[in-house]
Amino acid sequence: MDALAVMLLRLLARTPLCFNLWLGRRLGALAWWFGGREKQVALANLAFCFPDRDAAWRRRTARAALISMAEALCEAPRLWRMSARALRDRLDNPEALETILDVYREGRGLVIAAPHLGSWEYVGGIVGPEAPMTNMFRPPKYPAVGEYIRAARRAMGFSLAPADTRGVRVLARALMRRQCVGILPDQEPEQGNGVFAPFFGRDAYTMTLLPRLVRKQRTPVLFVFAERLPGGRYRLHCRAADERLYSDDAATACAALNADVEALVRQRIDQYNWNYKRFLAQPDGTNIYRQGTQ
Repeated sequence: MDALAVMLLRLLARTPLCFNLWLGRRLGALAWWFGGREKQVALANLAFCFPDRDAAWRRRTARAALISMAEALCEAPRLWRMSARALRDRLDNPEALETILDVYREGRGLVIAAPHLGSWEYVGGIVGPEAPMTNMFRPPKYPAVGEYIRAARRAMGFSLAPADTRGVRVLARALMRRQCVGILPDQEPEQGNGVFAPFFGRDAYTMTLLPRLVRKQRTPVLFVFAERLPGGRYRLHCRAADERLYSDDAATACAALNADVEALVRQRIDQYNWNYKRFLAQPDGTNIYRQGTQ
């Protein structure tokens, strides 16, 4: 299975990007039709976050989100192999990239907080050549696949840190040197590494890592996503972090973090990774994914 997966990645790295996106749309539609775990999780998340929206809207949005996630999986191998110039040629608003790079060039360090929205691999690919980035990396269960992804991301300008306490120290040292760090801000942290904060009006266990990394030096933080457009093109969206992110109070800082992520997601709700169990931990121990909410 490991060798087969690497073979597939190598194949998708050589096919035209538009083909990869077309394939992703077909695979996402199939995933919806078969009605597996991802479909049920997406429907549960949307019912939890949007109880006032009708079931038809939630089903349309969940289906679109599954298709977007499949596009993300299929586009990634091709994006990893594209040159910096080829990636720039697909950017619909190059002025947004310059805005990000202007912040980096101030020399105070920079955190790119890119949620699971649109094409986060494109964000890394377009920023990395100009602002080499350190990211945490948790290898998949197949070793050869992990090695392939690790090599591909390094070729794009990433430095990779392990997803553990050692990796946290690597990120902190990078910021001390006024370098660029990339973080996925909407991942649920391990127990003891987060606090509950509102996200779409619901309690979500939220990482304290990002506020802790930036608080002391008040490192600039930009929340960024690449909207996927027709024809294999992309549009960057970014917003500077809410000042509350630098608060000494973890609950206040994490509420600000989630508010910034939510503001981005509301721009393209259909391109968010709703099939991730973002609300698995709840203060009262409720498991919304066992309720069959749709």
